[in-house]
Amino acid sequence: MVILLLFLFALISVIYFFDFKNTIVKNIIAISICVILILVAGLREKGIDSDYYVYRNFWRTRNLLGNVEYSFYILRNFIKNTLGLDFQFLLLLFAFLGVSAKVSAIRLIAPFLWGSILIYFSHYFILHEFTQIRIGVATGFILFSIYFLSEKKYFLYFTFALISIFFHQSCVVVLLFPLIKNARTNILIFTLLIPLGYLLYFLNTYLNINIPIPGIQEKIDLYEEATESGFLKDSKINAFNSLFLIRVSIFYILFFYSKKISPFFSGFYIFLKIYALSLFTFLFFNKIPVFSFRLQELLGVVEIVLIPTIIFLFSDKFKWIGRLSVWAIALTFLLLNIFYIKLIIVK
Repeated sequence: MVILLLFLFALISVIYFFDFKNTIVKNIIAISICVILILVAGLREKGIDSDYYVYRNFWRTRNLLGNVEYSFYILRNFIKNTLGLDFQFLLLLFAFLGVSAKVSAIRLIAPFLWGSILIYFSHYFILHEFTQIRIGVATGFILFSIYFLSEKKYFLYFTFALISIFFHQSCVVVLLFPLIKNARTNILIFTLLIPLGYLLYFLNTYLNINIPIPGIQEKIDLYEEATESGFLKDSKINAFNSLFLIRVSIFYILFFYSKKISPFFSGFYIFLKIYALSLFTFLFFNKIPVFSFRLQELLGVVEIVLIPTIIFLFSDKFKWIGRLSVWAIALTFLLLNIFYIKLIIVK
């Protein structure tokens, strides 16, 4: 599996650096890559990801309603009972929804199509389409909702926000996004969130604040009880892990050059502010590691669009340095993911 991931990364890298200009050719290549990624994720063998057996149990459970989102219940019954297909087709369906939702959102939003696909593949494809398949679908719709919010198309924002919640209840946090302005206004406050998060991390507290959002506080309580009971004793937060420090560095680089980047990307400031929130939540909920990781990755999906905007920092003559920098970040993400989650087939 590791060899396959490295091969796919190399393939996307060639497309990224070649940068096809012809629209028809770009569309054909994008669709082809989409199909390949769907098949790789949907046809994976058992044991590659940590949640495989969880979803296999969901597939076999008769009284599933109430234990997972209604979307999963409907799709499982459609595949299993209506079509009479096996479990692999459920994985294929979620892979299709997850990959196509994100790639479609990238095509609509991202200033650099293949740069964003490269960042997506190096981290979120592995994390979502292989493991967190429900949230994998949901985050694609989150990207759509943020984009339409930045464009002040509020009906479309709420539509896609509700679809994301339908696929994963933790996405209810998206309903708070209208409180974030797509402008440089208050950006300094967001830059201070990360130092504040580190302060709370060292104090080893998240202040025991109750979050009045349906489903979220219950999820926090559940994770907290599991952590305190020792059920999740192997999970812990390292605020100085390489992946997180790279993200913090990227955020501050983007902030420092925000005036230079924003004219080229209309939704830049709202995406950047949400990125700051993702980094803050990772530190803020350090006492509840699993929830901390989940929420950070949920909000952090905006980096798929944000990271390639580093290219705007360079003049046309030196654009190649920006492109190479984005590629290096993607490669680093990929290698760190392979190292951290140990993508090895369990025999």
